[in-house]
Amino acid sequence: MDSRQDAASSDETTATSKEPVDPQLEVKAVFQKLLANRTEPDPDEWQKADKQLLAFGKTAVPTLTAEMSSSESAARELASMYLASLGPEAKEAAPVLEQALQDESPFTQVNAASTLTHFPEYRDKAAPVLINLTKHPEANTRLTAIYALGSLDSHTEEQLAAIKTALNDTDITVQLAAIKVLGQIGNSAKETLSDLQTLIDDSSTDDVLREAARSSKSQIEQAKQ
Repeated sequence: MDSRQDAASSDETTATSKEPVDPQLEVKAVFQKLLANRTEPDPDEWQKADKQLLAFGKTAVPTLTAEMSSSESAARELASMYLASLGPEAKEAAPVLEQALQDESPFTQVNAASTLTHFPEYRDKAAPVLINLTKHPEANTRLTAIYALGSLDSHTEEQLAAIKTALNDTDITVQLAAIKVLGQIGNSAKETLSDLQTLIDDSSTDDVLREAARSSKSQIEQAKQ
């Protein structure tokens, strides 16, 4: 065997003897980059790491699930956010997400609750938390809670009341979410038709809200037929 053959044989041996990379180590490394970026923000680095973590998809669930038990609130918040982005694919994390409904961070709570709405056996536990969070001081928390309540297959009077109350929210994005959600709910939201009409008739209503109210009112009326 000549020297070139010896080199080729050596390369093959090296290639086959490498240990496979544990994907969870890769996920954890990217997660730690994102966590550090929250302390020292770098938009470009965040965007790059964010794309990397999202690309892992369901593969990231074990690492994200483990991070939900972190003593650091920031780590739990970040993990809950990415689990929420996975929706139904985060089923493996459901037990820890249920525990997170009692988290000290409303951000973690709302992400956990919204993710749990994908799983029928957890909806009854998630819904009361979401109702409570529709009253939270932070608009984005209220917004997420409204959309999550709207995604439920059926709605109780209490859930509908929480969404209806948001029609008069001080934040226009939350108002818009409530209007859209009522339209998506359809016939079950028929009790809110007069509220939507009030928004339509009110001269002080923002044009975007008025058009959304017209659309949702039409959706509900068509669903009644």
